[in-house]
Amino acid sequence: MSEYSHIHEDAFNLLCDERIGYGMSRDVFTSRLLPDCVIKIEKDPHRFQNVVEWETWQRVRDTKVSRWFAACRWISPNGRVLVMERTRPPAPAEFLDRMPAFLCDFKRTNYGMVKAEGKNGKPDTEWLVCHDYGTHLMFEHGMTKRMRKADWWDAS
Repeated sequence: MSEYSHIHEDAFNLLCDERIGYGMSRDVFTSRLLPDCVIKIEKDPHRFQNVVEWETWQRVRDTKVSRWFAACRWISPNGRVLVMERTRPPAPAEFLDRMPAFLCDFKRTNYGMVKAEGKNGKPDTEWLVCHDYGTHLMFEHGMTKRMRKADWWDAS
């Protein structure tokens, strides 16, 4: 870090806007510069959830299972800052009864809806994805097609 802390603060405030979420190791912000993205800031340098999400996305992005994950767009060299595709909160009816076996932590706020614009006159499509996959079961289950019952819960 340079000696210019006021410049770092200005850069942070240029990139990050409103804090819209938080967890035990990260804060999530909307972005002034990238309105279709969120910025995830890792507070504790020893959790590596941003790195896990980035590495997971790198492995699944060109596969069929990528449809279950919000896309990662950029990560800082030390992993403390992650830029991810922004989702919208799902309506209650948009939560699925069954989810892939490699996903876990079915807290409703860990999931959101992404949209793809329709082409050639086709309507836009939306689907449910996980946008908080810093912990998952991909190492245990791999990119399986197996589905399991999703026991959705809300934070209290």
